[in-house]
Amino acid sequence: MNARKSLGALAMLVLVGDAAYLGLLYMGQNAMLFPGTRDHVAAVPPLADGAEPLRVHTSFGDVDAIFLPAKGMTDSDPEPVVIFAHGNGEVIDYWMRGLDGFRDRGIGVLLVEYPGYGRSTGTPSEDSIRAAMAAAYDRIAVDPRVDRTRIFGYGQSLGGGAICQLAAVRPLRALILQSTFTSLDIFARRYGAPAFLLHGHFDSVDVVSHYAGPVLVIHGRQDSLIPWEQGRLLAAAASHSTFKLYDCGHGCWEPDMLPFWSDAEVFLRTAGILQPNKPRIGRN
Repeated sequence: MNARKSLGALAMLVLVGDAAYLGLLYMGQNAMLFPGTRDHVAAVPPLADGAEPLRVHTSFGDVDAIFLPAKGMTDSDPEPVVIFAHGNGEVIDYWMRGLDGFRDRGIGVLLVEYPGYGRSTGTPSEDSIRAAMAAAYDRIAVDPRVDRTRIFGYGQSLGGGAICQLAAVRPLRALILQSTFTSLDIFARRYGAPAFLLHGHFDSVDVVSHYAGPVLVIHGRQDSLIPWEQGRLLAAAASHSTFKLYDCGHGCWEPDMLPFWSDAEVFLRTAGILQPNKPRIGRN
């Protein structure tokens, strides 16, 4: 009888311990998922050639965006635009020049900040990020310099999930997803937690499976945060996809050492975003 009581007490302790562990994960998931909210930025955006700071209004608050027009374009020649979503530990300030390869190829770049990041107000969540991305899309799509039929999305890591959320509510000509997960459920499983405890899922594989446009999926072979098999699953779910596996880790952003720009250029020409004989301006 004493043994039974001891086993019962032990089982109760285990249950209490598990409940406490899951409770901590539930309460702390936003801090784990959105560490970039702790990055301090200057009161005004950094300067870059031709940069146009924007303030985008949403029901969740005002978010920052920066439009970087394509190089050498004129108002009479509407340009394609890539809407870029960064990783969860970054802010748009870090990307003022990192995407110049697009601008050199005649593509404007719209950097969209997440709610609660940088100079943006609000709190990051799946719903608020989707709203911010959609509001930024609506803002740039009416710009007369922009060809709204050639707006496409590019997201890295969590940004891939953000771009997929945008693709679910706005028309995007194509998607580039780099180092992206199928959904946040994989992290719940990694921590031994049920997926229903997540505040949001960023179910990218579901969006991609219903998306009719072309998708370029890029992943690093040495990615220890989001295994490259996740990228292959995303590509397999899409109707029209290209999968590229690079010899790099999760960040995987060394475009001068990796074939990113050549791969992206072929993809964008095939997608009808780049004109067949349009010369590039830069060296990439």
